[in-house]
Amino acid sequence: MAADLSSYSVFGIFPQQNNFLIQTTMGLSVLIKQNADENLTSISILKARERRIIKVKQQQQATMANTNIHGEDLIRHCGLNDEGKAVEQMDAAAFHRLIAVKLASQGFQVPPMRNESQTAENQVMQLASDLFRRYAEQSRLLTGHLNPPDRRIQDFLDDALSSTGVQVQLPTSAINMDRYGMARKLSLPDDPSVTEFHNSEVSSYNLCNGVLHNPINDRRTTKGVFHIADYGLPIPADKIRVPLVTYAKLLEAALKPPKDLNVLPYSSKWENPIESMVSLMLRPLVCPEVPGVSYEKRLEVRFFVPGGCVANLDFVESIFGNAGDPSLPENDAGLDNRHWTGTSGCVILAPHLRTLKKKDVGLPHISEATEDQKITGMCYEDPEELYNKGSPFKITLRDKRGIMVTILADNYFGYCKKEVKTQIGLSANIYGLAEEEHAGGAVAFKSYSLGRNFYPEANIVGTNYSFKEAMKLLGDTVTLHREGYATDKKWKNIHVLPEDMRVDLSAQSAIWKKNGVEQRIRILPGHEYLHPSGYKIRLEKHPASNAYKLIGTASEGTYCHKPATVSGGGKSEISKSLNDAVIYASMYVGDFDKDMTKVEEILTRDYTNCYEPEYAKLQARPSSRAILSTERSLGSVVKLLTPNQEYTKEHCQFISGISNHILSIVFAIDHL
Repeated sequence: MAADLSSYSVFGIFPQQNNFLIQTTMGLSVLIKQNADENLTSISILKARERRIIKVKQQQQATMANTNIHGEDLIRHCGLNDEGKAVEQMDAAAFHRLIAVKLASQGFQVPPMRNESQTAENQVMQLASDLFRRYAEQSRLLTGHLNPPDRRIQDFLDDALSSTGVQVQLPTSAINMDRYGMARKLSLPDDPSVTEFHNSEVSSYNLCNGVLHNPINDRRTTKGVFHIADYGLPIPADKIRVPLVTYAKLLEAALKPPKDLNVLPYSSKWENPIESMVSLMLRPLVCPEVPGVSYEKRLEVRFFVPGGCVANLDFVESIFGNAGDPSLPENDAGLDNRHWTGTSGCVILAPHLRTLKKKDVGLPHISEATEDQKITGMCYEDPEELYNKGSPFKITLRDKRGIMVTILADNYFGYCKKEVKTQIGLSANIYGLAEEEHAGGAVAFKSYSLGRNFYPEANIVGTNYSFKEAMKLLGDTVTLHREGYATDKKWKNIHVLPEDMRVDLSAQSAIWKKNGVEQRIRILPGHEYLHPSGYKIRLEKHPASNAYKLIGTASEGTYCHKPATVSGGGKSEISKSLNDAVIYASMYVGDFDKDMTKVEEILTRDYTNCYEPEYAKLQARPSSRAILSTERSLGSVVKLLTPNQEYTKEHCQFISGISNHILSIVFAIDHL
């Protein structure tokens, strides 16, 4: 009798009589019913399963040819729409119904909804109760079965810890956060009249503009925090080496949180609160896509936390997104080799480990300890000594296979984020041809506020560039106009002007000469005007007024790159704009007559001999230009009134005697 495979679930769950487990070569499991009356063999089932896997893999490759996520998938994974705005996947009532179904299907007792208008929903839950119990029983029969990413991690742990005699099993019944926003809903009580939740590790508050989570720890030091199991890759000298058996016992205890910490906040006001660990899957980006050259690469990371610490998962998925249900083939990185680095990570949150004693986790007495263990504290003298003195810590196990399992004995949110970034770094190094997380930087192009005028001075644009040469280089990528300038064919707002160009904001024109005849075009916001050297001019509206100014950007950038560094090494600083450091405000004059006298002195001063002789001859334009001359830009005035080694000692002393508020007035007058 032929089998109707379409009626079976994703994992091939069959009627429970006479079942046995078959492990396929793909790391997936099916339960197969043995029945002499049915012509249902393991071979036929496995072939059907393989066909399903091939189909899923083909769908993945087709849909992930462009790896950008859009529409409903983007909302489900990140809570954002295509415009990058945060949106709700569904209304609160629908989300609560979804959670109720999810919990009931895992065998948890869910109380009836309180709202009388939801009688229909309660009836549906009652009618489906048999289905939920059946599903829960089928799940129970699969106890010991792990989804693909967890199976890869479990196999690694079984191998790495085989010499310790400690057997550790990853949770098989944890509540999985398979949709963005579910962790946030579960972090607060189901009762709408209760807006707070507190336990020993976190306090959560439901506010009018979102959710506030306050973990008990907000660390600012990492001394004595980083521990590494004595296994696999070399251990840096600044980290604490931990015996492998100690790691195994810490891991064993980590997966057995105390009942009070394991209570799910959502159910905390129920008659029978749910006690369960909670899990999350992430697929952080390791190597971005190079269109037409290589696919993007991601690793897989699994999080396991006690139910009472589900708020940590809310924080983590807000940064890295939610990769969905790890049990579904379409979410299996092992079936998507184009976009997987081949590395896996696991993070287990276990703040309760701070109460463990050293002797209980396999550390030796000081009389039996090595010198290194005595120095690092990996031994005890008093049997009551707590591991790491009862302070928060993290400990990790990893090797060159690219699998990393970390235990965080702290609920500090920052460690959850940093641990994912650490695992991205390991994945990048194992995968190769990708830089670790702290590498990077920026190509910085200097920009200047030019005020209302621009002149092509030699010290700004050089002297070796011509419009004719620029046209040869650009070829047919630009359209040459009869006035003597060119416009990019693809980007119609980019114009290349002759080398004698000047820009006058008062006339709202760019001006040059062609065959001795003056030519001009109108300058417009949103357009960019290039000198043949590549120096770029654009109009920009002042942030605090309706006035416009000219902005000039250098043609050559500064390559600020750090191939590797430590956290806090300043990588982000070289990528940040300085705009936030500029304050825009009204200008006040304390003593008008006194201040205006000083301003007049500055404006009428003769600057002919302000340069040292060796620098004076390098200037393309005479330094005798008056500050208010149309031939002097605002940038030139700023430079003139800023101390510089090119200036004479007398001129530098004069500049030093000008107070900042006087300079501001001078610049404002020149800008007008």
